[in-house]
Amino acid sequence: MATHEDIVTAQLFMNAAFPVLQVLMDEDPGLKGKRFDHTIQFGAMNDGELLCCHLIFRDGKLEVVQGPAEKADVTMTFSSVEKMNALLKGTGMNLPAMRGNLIVGLRFLLNYLMRLKIMTNEPKNDLEKYLKVKCSLYMICRAMSTYNKLGDPDFHEFCQRQPDRIYQFRVEDGQGGTKIACYLRVCQGKSKSGHGVYARRTPFVLFRFTSVDGALKVLNKEEEFVAAAEKGLVETVGSPEYACYLNDYMAIIQAMVT
Repeated sequence: MATHEDIVTAQLFMNAAFPVLQVLMDEDPGLKGKRFDHTIQFGAMNDGELLCCHLIFRDGKLEVVQGPAEKADVTMTFSSVEKMNALLKGTGMNLPAMRGNLIVGLRFLLNYLMRLKIMTNEPKNDLEKYLKVKCSLYMICRAMSTYNKLGDPDFHEFCQRQPDRIYQFRVEDGQGGTKIACYLRVCQGKSKSGHGVYARRTPFVLFRFTSVDGALKVLNKEEEFVAAAEKGLVETVGSPEYACYLNDYMAIIQAMVT
């Protein structure tokens, strides 16, 4: 039987990591423009129960729905949550049992799921650096909102004690413009992530990365956050106390999914 942390890790992958495939479908030359109109059910057994989600690919768009599909082109089921998490983290190579169209299943595994490793692999060029930072920040924002909704006591208490606040992440393009942006909105225990710059409220905390390369160094933990700030790679505008709190939770979540 999976541990509580294993279950939470699996739910973070399903709720936060899988949706960022849309970024790759829109901007990765290896996936952009490729037709893949299928429904994939992906999950694992845990003590006789199925923990899963299904991914609906239609007309270049992706919808990730938690729970089993009424009808899937392929179902992929691991014998345990631990084995599923290990594959997604890149620490194990156990493959799921597949039913349905096996060619479609292999295409999904090799062409889509493996591309998520861009968030953990070393980027080879500027485009991969950009995609790694964008996917990672999108995933982290979604994961923090999911982590709150899953009821982690400490993080939920952190969210409960706040009025309506925006935690904005912005990566600059080197000319004062915005290259990547996403945010976490927290309001009295509720949370929601989003893409872009939140325009209706000034951020309570803004994490401003001066470049993709700088953001990459922080995300890769090549530079500790404080040292990165001292070197001008990242600046926090707003409450330094809450910026530190959020950075600590980001590190916890990042450690769970990488």
